Amino acid sequence: MKKDLNIIEFLAQIPWWVCVTISASFYVLLKFIVPYFEAQSTLVNDVHISLGPFLAPVVALAILSPITFSFLQSNRKKKLHDLKGEIQSIQEIPWLQFKELVAEAYRRSGYILMENNTFTADPSVDLVMRKSANLYLVQCRYWQNRKLGLREVKNMLSLMHEKQASGVFLLTTGIFTYEARHYAVGKPITLLDGIDLVELLEKVSCNPSSKILN
Repeated sequence: MKKDLNIIEFLAQIPWWVCVTISASFYVLLKFIVPYFEAQSTLVNDVHISLGPFLAPVVALAILSPITFSFLQSNRKKKLHDLKGEIQSIQEIPWLQFKELVAEAYRRSGYILMENNTFTADPSVDLVMRKSANLYLVQCRYWQNRKLGLREVKNMLSLMHEKQASGVFLLTTGIFTYEARHYAVGKPITLLDGIDLVELLEKVSCNPSSKILN
């Protein structure tokens, strides 16, 4: 197991029935067992005795929360496997041509691409776009078929604030961890994994690599 795997990521990766068993065990422990032993002690007052039953459903639900992500992640992994050929084709596209495809896809979505400015000079920024009065930054990691985690998301958000942009897009042919997706909720960052990237490039062509091969 990776050293940086936290408890939430662990719960999201284990089988759902194991997660349910752990949740039920903690519920029983806090709801019944802890109050029982606390009640046997003359050193524990009534306030402490009531904490176990109060925390029981909270802890149980917190343990169950990654299950939804686990189901979704399993479905996305299956879909990623089904799209293995398309994703491999994307990874084989030369960098500049890939960037042109992504830029064209966003143009067709109503964005205006900006070139030759101080933002594009930053190696962390692959594309700079405007939509109305809003500025957006794009970073592509299309050649990396791996998980992107919280660090990458935080780095992009930090870059957004540094450049005073309205939002950022982080693209990868891999997947994002539970922690990364959870952290991104409600924040001005759009995470596009391999499935989303294939769908994005389909706006340019039914086959993402056809423009390169023709």
